[in-house]
Amino acid sequence: MNFSVRLLKVKTYRIIFNIFPKYAVLNRPVFIIGCGRSGTTILGRLLAQHPQLAYLNEPRYIWLHEPRTDIWSQQAQLHNGQLKLSAKDVTATASSKIQKEFALQVYLQGRKRLVEKLPVNSFRINFINQIFPDALFIHLIRNGVEVAYSIAEYAKKEPWFGEEDYKWHSLVDYAVKTGEQVLVHLCTDNLLRGMLEWYLSVESAKEGLKALPSERSLEIRYENLIKEPLSVCERIEDFIGIDQNSKMREFAATNIYRKSQLADMTSLNSAMYEIGGNLLVELGYL
Repeated sequence: MNFSVRLLKVKTYRIIFNIFPKYAVLNRPVFIIGCGRSGTTILGRLLAQHPQLAYLNEPRYIWLHEPRTDIWSQQAQLHNGQLKLSAKDVTATASSKIQKEFALQVYLQGRKRLVEKLPVNSFRINFINQIFPDALFIHLIRNGVEVAYSIAEYAKKEPWFGEEDYKWHSLVDYAVKTGEQVLVHLCTDNLLRGMLEWYLSVESAKEGLKALPSERSLEIRYENLIKEPLSVCERIEDFIGIDQNSKMREFAATNIYRKSQLADMTSLNSAMYEIGGNLLVELGYL
C-alpha cells in the first residue's frame, strides 16, 4: 500500500469512527503483559502470524492520548507520567481516542482482532479494563533472575529506565506506595534494579488479574513457550477463541528457541534473593 492510499484510508476510517463510533468497538482485544525482557516480543510476533489478529508492538503513540502513560520520553515529566494507572485515571476523551486509534490499526491491517504488547501495562490492567471491558490478558512470566540479567545487559546500550531515569523513579515511587521501600535501597546497580522491576511487575499483574473473571486471563511461562511452543499455540488459540493456524506453528518451529543460558540459581546473591526470593519460590524457580 503506497503512502497516499494509506493516508486516504486513515482519513476515511477516522471520519467513519467519529460519525459512527459503534464501528470503532473492538471485540475482545488481547493484551500481552509481563515484565520487559520476559519474551513478550517473540510471543507477540508469534500471534502476529495468525490471519485474524492485528498485532501492535508497543504502540506508545496511541496510549499517549492519555499523556500520563508516558514514562520514557524527554516529555515524561511534563506529561506527569505515571507507572501505575487505574480505572479512576480514565477520562472519556482519552478513552474514546484510544479505542478509535486501536480500531483504526485493526482495520488498516485487514484483521478482525487486536493483539497489543506493552510490558508496562502489567501495572495498568484496571486502566485498560475500564477502556476495554471485554479485554483478554496473556501474562507471560519468566525466571526473574534471567530477566534481571537481560535488563542489565540491555541497559548498557539503551536507556532502559527512561530518559533521565524517569521510569526508574516511577518504579521507586510505586515501591514506596506499596510498602516495598526497603527493597529500593538494595538496588545499587542495574542488575538489582531489573530484579526489582521484575518483582513489582509480576506482583502488580497478578493483583490486577485477580480482580477479573478467570476466563479473561491466561498465564504462560516463558520456559514452556521455549520448550513446547506448539502446545502453547494451542492454549492461546483456545483462550482467544480463534482457529488453529499453521503459520503460527511454522513460525514457532523456526523462531522460538532459547537464546541465552539458563540462570545459575545457585549463585543468587543476597540482595537479589531479598528482592525477589519469595516470589521466585512461589513461582517454582527456587
